[in-house]
Amino acid sequence: MTTRTTSIWKRIFCGLAACTVMAAASGCSSGDDASTTGDSSSASSAASSADASSEETSSAPAATSTSEAIGFEANVYPFPDEPYMQYPLEQGGTVSMWIPFSSVSSKYYQSLAEDITVKQFEEDTGVTVEFVHPAQGQESENFNLLVVSDSLPDIIVNGATYYAGGDAAAVEDGVFADLTDLVAENAPDYNYFLEVNDLFWRLATSNDGSVYSLYCYKDIQAPYYERTQLRKDWLDEWGMEIPTTFAEYEEYFQKVQETYPDVSPFTLDKSGLEVEFLASFDAATVDNGQRFFVVDGKIHHTFSEPGLLDYLTMMNDWYNKGYINPDFTTVDNADQEFANGRTAMVVGNSDTIFTLAQELDFEPTTAPYPRVNEGDLYHGDIFYFPQNGTPTNISAKSENKELALQFLNYGFTKQGSGVANFGDPDTSWTWGTEINPDYGMTIPEYTDYALNNPDYPMSDIEYTVRLHVMWSKYRYGDDVSMIRNVADPACWEYRAMWGDDETSDNSRALPGLTFSPEVADEVGSLTTDINTYAEEMCLRFITGATPLSEFESFTQEVEALGMPRLLELYQQAYDNLLSKQR
Repeated sequence: MTTRTTSIWKRIFCGLAACTVMAAASGCSSGDDASTTGDSSSASSAASSADASSEETSSAPAATSTSEAIGFEANVYPFPDEPYMQYPLEQGGTVSMWIPFSSVSSKYYQSLAEDITVKQFEEDTGVTVEFVHPAQGQESENFNLLVVSDSLPDIIVNGATYYAGGDAAAVEDGVFADLTDLVAENAPDYNYFLEVNDLFWRLATSNDGSVYSLYCYKDIQAPYYERTQLRKDWLDEWGMEIPTTFAEYEEYFQKVQETYPDVSPFTLDKSGLEVEFLASFDAATVDNGQRFFVVDGKIHHTFSEPGLLDYLTMMNDWYNKGYINPDFTTVDNADQEFANGRTAMVVGNSDTIFTLAQELDFEPTTAPYPRVNEGDLYHGDIFYFPQNGTPTNISAKSENKELALQFLNYGFTKQGSGVANFGDPDTSWTWGTEINPDYGMTIPEYTDYALNNPDYPMSDIEYTVRLHVMWSKYRYGDDVSMIRNVADPACWEYRAMWGDDETSDNSRALPGLTFSPEVADEVGSLTTDINTYAEEMCLRFITGATPLSEFESFTQEVEALGMPRLLELYQQAYDNLLSKQR
């Protein structure tokens, strides 16, 4: 077995192990044998135990933005007057693409090849796409099977997520192509944003400035779509205001229990770790799933923060009181649980909840970020970094690297981004006439086909009339690109209800960081070990299977599993990002 093959197998094993760990942690059952500790405290008691840190936080003025805290600015860069690459391409051709298939899209299509937006993208570029869709829920296994069989398609969407060490390791192992010398010529409109937006360049390239992936680009800020969702009709029925503190949440839960005994007051995230709530205890931020955040330039992690104990104490108390759905670890779609009346509160997708409420005829409301004490400052709000997810790569074995890049580049032109974000022109939308100051250009106006389509309910329309999930592209803000927000401005108002909260800031947001393949292996190993242990233990603390009196032993074990080293590696990567120069 060659060194390269050994390396690939090692990374595949690590990638599969990480996915298995996440699935196992989120699937742990709370069980009927969960015992109570006998000395659990209420939300008000948890507030008392956090008083010192809360008072310290509240006494100092908040950094009002990520820019003020760490120098990252939300700059908007308009498209160039003319695209750098002209379409359709003179030669055209065919490329293959591996891309996960949305469960919503699969209700209407067998493949993205049938989608009207994809067909328009192909017509405009002169490139035909042969799609390879992994079975839902088997993306990691399918991707890694293609890797070991040397049969990856030309374009791979989000494959780096399933490769241990990420795109840098995949390039080193000869799985993904190094695109550095190909991008300027074959994806010049993507390259334009790398050149004009320094933060995007820093985030979207390796430590030495190499280009391994093409990322979505988004430089527009927006209110965070995940918020606490409650039943406003029930609040009105009981003469209650929208809760702002955890103690007020408890009052709501108690009324639910008294009035609707068959409804669970709250369905907690199946991991047990509700990020927005953790941020209330200074133990997280809401904008990343890795549990890292930054305070005054220093990297922190949820599992090493003292506020985690206060959070777990409150969750354990809620669980013992019956406030938390006892089956929360097995609920796959909490938004649907809420919309169908089986639970009275979730932290869910505001856009989805609003649309479902219209279809199912009930009245929800969002709430501000929750506080332990009235008036506490909240440092965990969202900051949208311009490197906006969905990394797209080219196979190292592809014979169509240039054509694949030219196809992807179309999504970064003004017209191509319109197709990618809004759907088939003329059928779904046309360019507007007024300049939108947020973008420095006109934005599309949807047609009646998009706004009032009888074939697709509004809750599905983002994945049918347009492509909400796609390969890398320029992304518009959800206020103009999500049809439901344009069809009913009240939907956007629902999401943005608390967007001007002056007591919240995003000063602790941490962007995605870049690691060398060797460091990425170590980070992956440490993260797997720590998460395997800590995620299971957090669930046990919440359900009472392990008493909270053992929390100190928990923190010692997290340290022993390598948390100091993990924080050190992240600190080095963060410092490298701040000092990175072209």
